[in-house]
Amino acid sequence: MPSVSRMELLDALEQEWGTYVERYRGLTEDGKKRFVDQQGYARFADILAHFIAWWEEGIKALERMPVDPAYQSPDFGVDEFNAQAIKRFSECGEDEVIKTFEGLRQSLIRLVAGLPEKAFHEQRIADRLHIEILGHMEEHKF
Repeated sequence: MPSVSRMELLDALEQEWGTYVERYRGLTEDGKKRFVDQQGYARFADILAHFIAWWEEGIKALERMPVDPAYQSPDFGVDEFNAQAIKRFSECGEDEVIKTFEGLRQSLIRLVAGLPEKAFHEQRIADRLHIEILGHMEEHKF
């Protein structure tokens, strides 16, 4: 996996993830429907629920990795994990899910800003940062 820098990740969290909801809301109604359908979800809140669940797991892992070299992330069945994320937020309205998404985005910003510089050079940490922030954006971009 490619290396990542603190500035690259913070920029993605601010410029890409930070405008994600705004960009979605700027689409026409047809554009919103197309985007959600193309992503394979029933509603925009479900897409955000997917991000929230993975970011929660990513944050847990990224907090442990620098202090526990033996730490291994749990092995999740991706489809089941995503289904549980959607179910967890199924009773929530879009604004509530957006609030949770935004709170986690801010948590990721703090985490990335606070990681020691050596963490960005440790391959398993760099890989996880890349997957959670850059790779996930690439998978779900507009």
